[in-house]
Amino acid sequence: MAEYVQIPDSNNKCAHYREGRIIEAVPCPASLTTEIPKPTPSTVLVTVTAQNTEAVVVATTGLPSVAPDPKQTTSSVTQKNGVSGGAVAGIAIGMLIAGVLLAGAVFFLLLRRQKRKQATAYQTHYVPPNGYASSQEKGPTITAGAVASNIDDLLPQPVADDTITNEVSQIRDKIKNHVRTYYHSAPISTAGLNEAGLRDLATAAGVSTSVIISALANPNTRPNALRLIVGWVILSRSTSERSTNLLPADVAGLALSLSGGNGSSTAQSTLYSKWKTITGALLQQRFGKDVQDPNRIQTFANTVAELDSLLAPFVQGSVDGGQRRKNLDMILTRSASFAFLLFSQPGSFRFDFANAHSGLIVFPALVQTFGDQGQVLNPSRVLVEKEIGE
Repeated sequence: MAEYVQIPDSNNKCAHYREGRIIEAVPCPASLTTEIPKPTPSTVLVTVTAQNTEAVVVATTGLPSVAPDPKQTTSSVTQKNGVSGGAVAGIAIGMLIAGVLLAGAVFFLLLRRQKRKQATAYQTHYVPPNGYASSQEKGPTITAGAVASNIDDLLPQPVADDTITNEVSQIRDKIKNHVRTYYHSAPISTAGLNEAGLRDLATAAGVSTSVIISALANPNTRPNALRLIVGWVILSRSTSERSTNLLPADVAGLALSLSGGNGSSTAQSTLYSKWKTITGALLQQRFGKDVQDPNRIQTFANTVAELDSLLAPFVQGSVDGGQRRKNLDMILTRSASFAFLLFSQPGSFRFDFANAHSGLIVFPALVQTFGDQGQVLNPSRVLVEKEIGE
């Protein structure tokens, strides 16, 4: 059965009921006098999602059977939140862009700082040779600063004094045994002596040639005089003071010609000291390995020939000449190694044959004339005292 109920404040509109349900809103019949009670509010949930923001809107209506207008719902969402979904999305995008820009700025600053550090670390001191155009293609740069600052770390430390003095003692004993074994003390005629060959020795010893000849003629003093001759011929070649020395042929002439070893200039002496040490370190691996080196063989032969010219009258007739020569080669080999040891030190050394006393020098003193920094030592430092004959 149909029933009409007037809707309050609806300009004479009635709700058409059938079986307890509202069918439609129609103009009220003329005989209708009953008003519809105010309906119980129904709840409508509307959810709007914008980016990561979700808004839930609760709306009420007096007509539960009538669906809410979407336009009105959207307007309600906008009014209750105060910000529309599009505005929320815009804010999120703006914050993302700002974050990217900030991260890019930080990355740029860090990259710029890293490049500055690399430019400082790899700064080159390379200067192109004359005649090279600046427009030529540049090769890899050479970093010399770090290498130059570490050169001293690559060089061996100076050897201890004991190492040097022990080597001198070994050579001294071998010379002494050589004289005792291969030379006689019988009387001789001084007329057969090589007086001209003894002049350089006499000058080095600070005595006259006649003093040395007299010592050789006397059987009692002859062994000491012979030791002096053998020691001077061999050891004077061990400190690059003579044009022919026991150093490797690569450096023998150059070491003699350089002015840094005479102490005329502090700068030159320092450079000479560094040159010796570096050269010694570079040659250390191959020095003495080639016993058949023709330069070494020739140097030994020249040294033995000089000794023979001075010692021939005193050689024992019964002695095997080959054995004597072999013994001299052994002494020369050890002396050559010692000469290289002294050369490779930063300091400079020499043997002092000068006679400061009344007796004749039997074995020279070893003195250091330049320190490990290339500085002149005044007075010289004595490592081995000279031996004076009676």
